[in-house]
Amino acid sequence: MQDYVKHKVKEYIRSQISQSDIRVNAYALNDQGEKNPTRSLFPQIKGFIDDFLSSKTTEPRWLCISGLRGVGKTTLLAQLWATSDIPRDQKLYLFIDQASQILGVSLQDILEVYEEILGTPYEELRSPVLLFLDEVQYEKNWGIILKTLYDRAKRVFIVSTGSSALFLQTNADVARRAVFQNMWPMSFTEYLQIKKRKPSISNVEDSIKTALFYSQTEEEVYNGLLSIQKAVENYWIDIHRMEIDTFLKFGTLPFTLPLKNDGLIYDQIKQILDRIINYDILNLGCFRSDVINKIPAIIYTAANSDVMSVTNLSKTFGITAVTLSQVLDILEKTQIMFRVYPYGSSYAQVRKPSKYLFTSSAFRAMEYGFIANIAQIDIQKGKLLEDIVGLYLMRLLKDQPEYSLTYDSGKGGADFIVGFQSSKIVIEVGYGKKGIKQAILTAEKVEPKYSLVVAEGNLKMDKEKKIVYVPLEYFLLL
Repeated sequence: MQDYVKHKVKEYIRSQISQSDIRVNAYALNDQGEKNPTRSLFPQIKGFIDDFLSSKTTEPRWLCISGLRGVGKTTLLAQLWATSDIPRDQKLYLFIDQASQILGVSLQDILEVYEEILGTPYEELRSPVLLFLDEVQYEKNWGIILKTLYDRAKRVFIVSTGSSALFLQTNADVARRAVFQNMWPMSFTEYLQIKKRKPSISNVEDSIKTALFYSQTEEEVYNGLLSIQKAVENYWIDIHRMEIDTFLKFGTLPFTLPLKNDGLIYDQIKQILDRIINYDILNLGCFRSDVINKIPAIIYTAANSDVMSVTNLSKTFGITAVTLSQVLDILEKTQIMFRVYPYGSSYAQVRKPSKYLFTSSAFRAMEYGFIANIAQIDIQKGKLLEDIVGLYLMRLLKDQPEYSLTYDSGKGGADFIVGFQSSKIVIEVGYGKKGIKQAILTAEKVEPKYSLVVAEGNLKMDKEKKIVYVPLEYFLLL
């Protein structure tokens, strides 16, 4: 690195350190100067950092936080910096895209200059140092650079964030050293916590989860939910019903909450989607430009379809079935969508079309634009709620042993079949009043321990049909 470039980098880093409060507060504080509420991932990450600073543990020392663009990773990083009890010159917050564009140097160059500013080789540090690196995908060689630093510096703790696509490029050496955390779109309680500063009720959330998924009978589900009915009613007492509609449309993405105009919100969401396609996916180098150009149309089709037949749609888009399958796979890995396989054997799952839901219902809502008649809007809201329920199920149950999430591909079948090691639960979802026909049809095939109908209405049980009607007011608190 030439001397004048090194001097420029040193000035930049010192500026970042001296102005960190200003830069961080733009994300950590609201317009009134109040601290923004934290997401559910915050306590765990902060716990890792606090344990490292207090020398309680030496591992983990490197966290990789992935997630959709717009899901709140930058704000999380700012809040972690602001709450880390360590001298300012021992914690560095860097926007890697800004550093790359402004300075035209690599992350390796920046780390070498920061080492000089610290005045001690990384290997010989006695005091802890924290590195908060945002959007590391803008550094081509981020993995090997941070792996090398991790191996050299036992007193450096790294928190790096990046788009979901970024971590498709990690190698085994990085995977062995870093702890990977995914930041999901917001739940309804997180949405209200950030928008209304309404505290969550974790004990009630745990009780709902236990009742819905770990009961042995429908009666146990019903009684478990009935036992917390008063607490649920108290939580909802000051919440307007329109908050559910707002949450379904775009409330899963925190950056939308201060915005008042739906058109502006959808424009911002479209920009995020375009950025994922034209930067994240493009830079993976998996597809020709003509295929990249067809991805928006593929996403639009997914938003307006119940299931996706690869064979039929490949003809529509003029690409091979193999290429379309690869596109859908990348859309899943970048967390734009997630796949729900049809229930059945491995052969049936390959032969029958899968259902693709959106990780953030805001993407589907953007495609809808809510320009429709009343009947269509109710159907669309039902699909948005199906996205939300699917996201909740994936987030809550993905780490359970032998967990599976499928749907009944038969005519009039239920939206979800949740499979555990030795049992199943049928789930049907609907916005507004919902019947039980689909749940009954699917239950006859798969013999679940019970079925759940998630919709508006009252908590009740049909013991003969082993069905519990679960009001939205309960399910959304998970």
